[in-house]
Amino acid sequence: MNQKYPRLLEPLQVGRVQFRNRIFTAPSGFHSLNDAVPYPSEAVITTYANKAKGGAACVTCVGASLFPTQGDGMHADFDLYQPNHKYALARLAERIHFYGAKASMELGVSGVVGSKYGVSGGAPLMDGSPAEEMPESEIERIANGYADAAAALKEIGFDMVMLHFGHGLLVGSFLSPLTNKRTDKFGGSFENRARFANLIIDRIRAKVGRRLLISVRISGSEFAPGGITIEEAIAFTKMIEDRIDLIHVSAGMIGPKYMTITHPCDFLPPMPNVFLAEKVKKSGVKIPVITVGGIQDLDGAESIIADGRADVVAIARGFIADPELGTKAYEGRNEDVRPCVKCMRCHDSACFELRYSCSVNPEIGLEHKISELARPADRKKKVCIIGGGPAGMEAALVLTERGHDVVLFEKSDSLGGTLKFSEKVSFKYDLAKFKNYLIRQVEKSAVAVHLNTEVTPELIEKEQADVVIAALGAEPVRPKLPGIDGSNVHMALPTYGHEDELGNSVVVIGGGQVGCETALHLCKLGKKVTILEMQTKLAPDASITHRTELMNKLDEDENLTYYTSYKCTAITGKGVECLDADGKNQLVEGKDVIVSVGMRPHAAEADVFRLTGKRFYAIGDCSMVGTVEKAMRSAYSTAVQI
Repeated sequence: MNQKYPRLLEPLQVGRVQFRNRIFTAPSGFHSLNDAVPYPSEAVITTYANKAKGGAACVTCVGASLFPTQGDGMHADFDLYQPNHKYALARLAERIHFYGAKASMELGVSGVVGSKYGVSGGAPLMDGSPAEEMPESEIERIANGYADAAAALKEIGFDMVMLHFGHGLLVGSFLSPLTNKRTDKFGGSFENRARFANLIIDRIRAKVGRRLLISVRISGSEFAPGGITIEEAIAFTKMIEDRIDLIHVSAGMIGPKYMTITHPCDFLPPMPNVFLAEKVKKSGVKIPVITVGGIQDLDGAESIIADGRADVVAIARGFIADPELGTKAYEGRNEDVRPCVKCMRCHDSACFELRYSCSVNPEIGLEHKISELARPADRKKKVCIIGGGPAGMEAALVLTERGHDVVLFEKSDSLGGTLKFSEKVSFKYDLAKFKNYLIRQVEKSAVAVHLNTEVTPELIEKEQADVVIAALGAEPVRPKLPGIDGSNVHMALPTYGHEDELGNSVVVIGGGQVGCETALHLCKLGKKVTILEMQTKLAPDASITHRTELMNKLDEDENLTYYTSYKCTAITGKGVECLDADGKNQLVEGKDVIVSVGMRPHAAEADVFRLTGKRFYAIGDCSMVGTVEKAMRSAYSTAVQI
């Protein structure tokens, strides 16, 4: 065998179904991509199908409701019971099958979230309001709903259902001693708390027999005091293993603290939840064990299977960042996998900027329209790109792939632009991987790179380019404050790599995402840091889930203090003078002051190149300051028009 990943790519036989490898996609919903219709749109079908096309063995879809539904206008909510809706769901399964993958559907979120009932009276619902204790009649109705939905999915052509019994959602909240305060037969003892889950499994099996695979997702640990432990997770798995086919071991629960474990970002180490699946696997369970949580590195995934820590890896965000991840496993191309940076932009698409998107993959959200938007180039052109940051590199790669001659100029001695700071920050390790991925792809391409080159209009004119693209980035804003030019004042990004030149007490002016992350980075190096923010909350520019994770870390750090509604009036040798929320004068002391109040685009600097080619474009931050996602989308959308 000449495969680099023999264990990861080994087929898995489960009942009468053979999966072609051990790479599953974990359930991820594309709510803002579905236009709130009660069936999968073409956009959603294409997105799921591309994961199958990209080599996944099983694609797990999200959105099927247990009951006929009108939807809530926000989440994907597929009605399994109307024929015209079932046709679209059948097309979804067919498109997944077309590319050789098996089709699975998650059950237990859509059609249950939004109910007024919870496990116990007063328990918080998803919207934070107190629940009414679910009556036994409703428990029966939901169990039957699971069975009816599973039977409908079998008829439609799905190979498996994934029952979501984890993360403190409805059935998970019954299982957890932390949330289940019932005094009837569905509460109290472990057996009673598991009664609802067992009822659902039994009702499904009574409807479909063994003709449909059942995977069950659990939290291997809720990590909350008094919550589900790994010992209970193992006991529950052994209780149900004779009636299900695979156990999917996740972690955490709903709530601002424990959901950050469910969706691990770079504040946690790589693949932090695998140890839970390993404990379940090595407890002697008889069914295949699936692990999940921040897995995207193929070498790491291979080691999980080869070392017997799990039988299957489930990947959600990694397949969004790179839908060809599975294909690259077959080709042994781990270095060419586009890394997910765990920013949670995809997860928050339904409630943050209201469009489905990915920070590192500019095609996401447009996959069903790419053939229209990115038509082949009409002829080969010479393109000069000024600036070797993420936007410049992405544009260069796309243009080269489209057959153009590309010359990339960078004034410093290395590519990477503003992303270079990520190498210095412990919790930006995936952003550093993404920077290095772009650099590696440029090095492997036909792009002609000129480093240490200060570009002038005259130099570009000599190139006689058909197209000139400015990707000059932005620079920090220097507010007009008394003392801003003091020797103790620094802009945020230039401090990375020079932290030892700062004193042990630092004041950060500006509590946006960059300011907060800079402060946290300095705290981790042992410095005492105070953040001053003029608005009423910190990091309002961060996506919702990432902001939650960031705030958790800020609140936990003993070295950090922050004040909101503080207006800075002057910088002195002692620190920063401010007006607090009550308009009173305050002095916040610190030996050094870091300013992080935004960036100014290099628009004027870019504009001097406007007449140096037949066509001119400005992309990335020099066009409009924004996130990595906006820089990548700007670069891609420009490049595919050339």
